[in-house]
Amino acid sequence: MKKKLVITMLVAILTLAIVMADPDPLGATLTPGQSSRGTNTDASSNPQNAQAGNVTQLNINQSRITQIWQGYYGNVSGQIVLENSGGDRFYDWTYTAVTGEVYASRNTISDWSTINCTNSTQWEAEESSLNIASADTDGINETYDTVTHPTFQVGTKTIPSNYCQATRPYNNAGAPGAWYNVLMNSNSTNTVYVVVLSEDQTAFDGSTADFELLVPTDKSSGLATYYFYVELA
Repeated sequence: MKKKLVITMLVAILTLAIVMADPDPLGATLTPGQSSRGTNTDASSNPQNAQAGNVTQLNINQSRITQIWQGYYGNVSGQIVLENSGGDRFYDWTYTAVTGEVYASRNTISDWSTINCTNSTQWEAEESSLNIASADTDGINETYDTVTHPTFQVGTKTIPSNYCQATRPYNNAGAPGAWYNVLMNSNSTNTVYVVVLSEDQTAFDGSTADFELLVPTDKSSGLATYYFYVELA
């Protein structure tokens, strides 16, 4: 009878563990590296001499640092662990290949079941909340301006290919790189910026990375705070 009781209890514990297993994206430990930014051209660096009587062709090109967008890039690693509430490790399994997604949101997310593509009403509201004008060249829908991306999973939900607004940050050749960024909402008011991971690809600066992700900030202050979630497959 004791053996049967022990077996029954073990089955109950295993069943509970399966029920409690979370298939949704989870938080992760973040290790930020050094940040850098470009500089706007100073007018004093390229003065032009004017002479009475001359008519001079003058072609002008300006590269201006965005007042909206922040770029994140880097590598992702992870483990599946079996441990108790005190963090004592019973066993672990390290991911040998990095596949999945990284998610960034300005709000914490407790329910992933309602996540879906961002629609025009939602991205217009997102721009308004960040003081981004609808006519801005580097606005949200002007940046996430295609619907090209692969199929991917968010928890138990499948997002079909070419379904949501998307974009691709550049590689070191100045061409769209390996990472698809996708615009989504976890509810009617919370936008989620998603990047589909692609391991060991060439980033914008020639380094090797697993992701590049574009997220907007408040245009008035140039600041925002994001919470990051990761879903490794």
